[in-house]
Amino acid sequence: MSPQLQNRLTTAVKRFLDIFWVIFFSLAVIWPIVVIVVGLHIPPDPADRHTDVSAFLSFKVFTDASSELAADPAAEGSLLLSGKGDVLLNNTKSNLAWWVAGAISEAMLLIFLFGLKIMRRLFTSLAEGSTFTDENAERMRRIGFVFIGFNVIKPVMQYIGSRMLLADMATSTPGVELYPAFEMSIAGIFAGVAIIVLSGVLREAIAMAKEQELTI
Repeated sequence: MSPQLQNRLTTAVKRFLDIFWVIFFSLAVIWPIVVIVVGLHIPPDPADRHTDVSAFLSFKVFTDASSELAADPAAEGSLLLSGKGDVLLNNTKSNLAWWVAGAISEAMLLIFLFGLKIMRRLFTSLAEGSTFTDENAERMRRIGFVFIGFNVIKPVMQYIGSRMLLADMATSTPGVELYPAFEMSIAGIFAGVAIIVLSGVLREAIAMAKEQELTI
């Protein structure tokens, strides 16, 4: 890749990061306001609510047990399907589902913004021609920790939040069993570790380059 093309690509990536920063920074400011305003106006009766929130849960769906009760009064139906994913909730006793979902979204957005801020500084430095510097090595290391932190904190918060929501469920659906789910992205954690390793390699290369300059 020619230096001119590389510089153009670096500048283009920096501009995209700047646009993303403005968009997501605005969301980080506006979202808490939306959560508070909407949360204060949610009807107390679950039947009147239209603020469905998404929670990451494991679920099991059973077939209708009515035909099996005659032979076995304890029958609960056969397992039809099971899995885990985002489930819409709107029948909690309180407005807890809305507040928990809003808090988790905001926390993840702030972590993402922190990583995006570091990436903007990194590509700004690259666009200015400063590539092999200790500052860039440190920025790469921090980006790696952000990757790891995001992929560890998110499932933990989802698990804790789902336990709180299920404990606050006002009703249950016959034939459907919901329970907390925990799913950690190994690929995301591995990517973070790989970036940290690369930052260490870059730091060593910078140190070797400085030693050669002093020797010459």
